Amino acid sequence: MASSRAVFRLDISHMKLVSNSLKESHFIDVDWFDLGVELNLPYPDLKKIRARFTDSSQCLLECLSLWLTSANNRTWESLASALERMNQKQAATLIRNTYDDPASQIFQHYSDRISQVSLTDSCIQLLYTEGLITEDTQRKIERCGGSLSDTLRELMIAVSDDHSKLRSLGNILMELEEAKPLAQDIIKDCDGIMTTALVVGPVSSSKVNQLPTPNTTVSTSAGEFFFNAAHQSMFDEVRGHFGILRHKIVPLITKSISSVEELKSFLQLSFPELSAELSNAESINNIMNVVVKKCRVNNISMIKIIVIRFEITEAKPLISEYEEEVKTLCGSLKDFISQNKPEHFNDFETIQFTLGWEPEEHSLDDIRNLLEEAFKELNKRIIVRSIHQGNSIIIICYAPHHLLAALLLKAQDNLTVLMKEFSLIRLTIGHYTVYDERIKVMNNECLAEEIKLADGEGQELRTLLDYKEGLKDGHMSMIKKRKEYIKRTQLMLSWSVQMLRANLAENKILKARATETSQLQQEKMLLKEEVESLKKALDIAEQEIKDGKNSVAAIKESTETNKAKEKQKNNQAIFICILYFLALYFTLILPRYFKS
Repeated sequence: MASSRAVFRLDISHMKLVSNSLKESHFIDVDWFDLGVELNLPYPDLKKIRARFTDSSQCLLECLSLWLTSANNRTWESLASALERMNQKQAATLIRNTYDDPASQIFQHYSDRISQVSLTDSCIQLLYTEGLITEDTQRKIERCGGSLSDTLRELMIAVSDDHSKLRSLGNILMELEEAKPLAQDIIKDCDGIMTTALVVGPVSSSKVNQLPTPNTTVSTSAGEFFFNAAHQSMFDEVRGHFGILRHKIVPLITKSISSVEELKSFLQLSFPELSAELSNAESINNIMNVVVKKCRVNNISMIKIIVIRFEITEAKPLISEYEEEVKTLCGSLKDFISQNKPEHFNDFETIQFTLGWEPEEHSLDDIRNLLEEAFKELNKRIIVRSIHQGNSIIIICYAPHHLLAALLLKAQDNLTVLMKEFSLIRLTIGHYTVYDERIKVMNNECLAEEIKLADGEGQELRTLLDYKEGLKDGHMSMIKKRKEYIKRTQLMLSWSVQMLRANLAENKILKARATETSQLQQEKMLLKEEVESLKKALDIAEQEIKDGKNSVAAIKESTETNKAKEKQKNNQAIFICILYFLALYFTLILPRYFKS
């Protein structure tokens, strides 16, 4: 990767990184089709993906795969712009700050080679000391045998927050013989994007207009400068000369230029970044206020360009005189600083502040206030070494080693004020990390992820509960119908049982009647047999009577005295037979007749 600001293009090997970035920004998978449209992917290909897959997560992966393999706009900025057009500005901001950052892109370029490096224990300790990893991550790397493959994202966030840490990573890798080529490549590319450091002295009394911005060029060819409050008068003198120049040159320009629109048009053409502010300027004075505001004590190029364009000859001597004064003062300052630079810092500890500041909105007085709030009366012992700008402002200071414990206690006591009033992101004193918002954010992200998982599980449980409730309702409906069916069946069975019982009772009656009929028939047969026997008995009796009559006649003939006796006997026999017949009739025939 060249050290120039080349465009970092993504490819299919970055699929996991891109997918994780969308997850981190809470992108909703179901919006994959809209994302594909915003990334200018062919509409027919998106329709094929939608027709082929039903799972939205799989569709998103297929959409990203299509983008990473066939599109021409495979950059983080293109992805962030697409998300922004989808009104997902938070996700776009996260991707720009974390993944589209120049230092982050260099790290991404070398991530495969970095993941193959096996660090020694001393290198792992250096990563923690330089603030690239947390203590928990240090233990994790040690358990993994020195491999960085599982901590690449944390390292990427660290270098995007503080570009100087990318060089620190390169220096640490230089400790390993097999990683020296990789380290040299990282350091080479790092030099192309690192913001030039502006080195200032103890800011307890020094003031300038603003902190260094990307438009400010500061030469550091002579090395780092360390100076103190004795140079306040020099700063004030430079600012005074700048005020004199402004006081004299603005009326000359106002007098020499008559057309507001002409001046405004020229400036908008030459400096497009001023267009928004110039749109509200309605006079030459208002326009010059905008121009002067953008100038610095060591950079009055906008004023010079106006003077050259509109040929204001009276202003040229003023500009030359001012530049000569600034050059003289800067030379004096440089000489004094080089004579008073500390010889060594072996007995000093490094203090590093990382602040969420915009350079245009803060001055060195704010840094003075920061040190006063952080360390109270000890702030006068602090030497500010350098100020760096990445995605945040980084202030590196020195303090005597013997004050380390006192500085730690003071910083911890005032930590709440530093976070609230100075947008503190990170503070390290020596090897101790007093505060690191990134760790807090990571903990919050873990907590948010756990909450998200809990919400997902809750949603699943609610869905399952709803499903079970639906099943329960279905089961209750089925049970209700079954109960109604059973009830109807029971009623039918009850009616059937009643009918059966009625039939059984009727059958029983019929059977009883049949039995009685059979018995009657048997009794009738018996009675008939008895009648026959009675007839026979009557016949016999008649025969006997006849025989008796014959006997009577015979006896009559023989004796008159026995006639009465014989007659009596016959009458008795007839009477007995009649009684016997009557008895049979009343006991057997008559009752059965009444029964039938």
